[in-house]
Amino acid sequence: MKKKLILFLGIVMAIALLSACSDKGESSESNSDSGSGSGETYEISYSTWANPGEPAYEGMEKFKEIVEEKTDGNIKVDLFPSNQLGTTEEQMEQVKLGTIQMMSSGNPGLQEIEYLSLPYLMKSNAHWKHVLDSDVGQEWNEKLINEMGIRNIGILPRGPRVISANKEIYTPDDMAGFKVRSPERDYYVQTFEALNANPTPMDFGEVYSGLQTGVVDGQENPLETFYSAGFQEIQDYVILSNHMFKPAFVTINEEFFQNLPEEYQQIILDATAEAEAFAEEKLAESEETMRQELEAAGVTFIEPDIDAFREATQEVRDRLGKEVWGEEVYQQIVEMGQADL
Repeated sequence: MKKKLILFLGIVMAIALLSACSDKGESSESNSDSGSGSGETYEISYSTWANPGEPAYEGMEKFKEIVEEKTDGNIKVDLFPSNQLGTTEEQMEQVKLGTIQMMSSGNPGLQEIEYLSLPYLMKSNAHWKHVLDSDVGQEWNEKLINEMGIRNIGILPRGPRVISANKEIYTPDDMAGFKVRSPERDYYVQTFEALNANPTPMDFGEVYSGLQTGVVDGQENPLETFYSAGFQEIQDYVILSNHMFKPAFVTINEEFFQNLPEEYQQIILDATAEAEAFAEEKLAESEETMRQELEAAGVTFIEPDIDAFREATQEVRDRLGKEVWGEEVYQQIVEMGQADL
């Protein structure tokens, strides 16, 4: 009888142990399927040149709002505007190293992408997206990932680049001898040389004082940058040359991105797209308001001869485009950049 009782108790204990193991396995599988069941948290430092109030920065604020809400706060996004973390080049190095996770800037990290900024090559921000989403654009992004450890996941729109001056400019002939601040990129410098101007590369932080002291006569940037920098205080004219479209590129460290749960990766991609649409809307709203306020402050807007500007820069566009991409790809880009979308 005693042996039977011991055997019975042993069977009961074995059944209980098997049941417990089964429950534990099901629980573990459930947590694994949920993706975020571990409750692990992440932090994103997201830096930019843009200033608070600019549409591109408002897009970054929308990104932060969406990501933190959709991950229940498991991803915390810290925004660093106005080049707080260094120059664009320094921020890019930090993203490559993973000391910060994301940035938005005019530097996409790859020459093939940056040269889409050639004068009058792209008709709009939408045409940039058209090229970046193409097979050619996807090849460039794969190159970024493989060679530099970073990934472009979208753009934040900026307005077309315009020229500011203290004199009227209608044609390239009016720019003879005009000292214009330009970024330190060959396509900027050669563009303004083709327009008869005297381009002067200068860090953006030095532009206001350069205009005040006469080191340069004018500068070029999107209207929202002209406005936020207060250039209306020292420049009388805005020439709507619209010579380049150049959005801000949203770049993320690839290792950080791949180490996120898949659902969080998708949240970041979706949030980037939503932020772009939000910033585009804000940009459209702000352009009209900015123009009204600038005109009230005494700024005169000039509609120049765009055809003359486009023709004057044709040689720069063709020569650098073929050097960077080759004849065949350059012609594909020309077609996509001028397509009816």
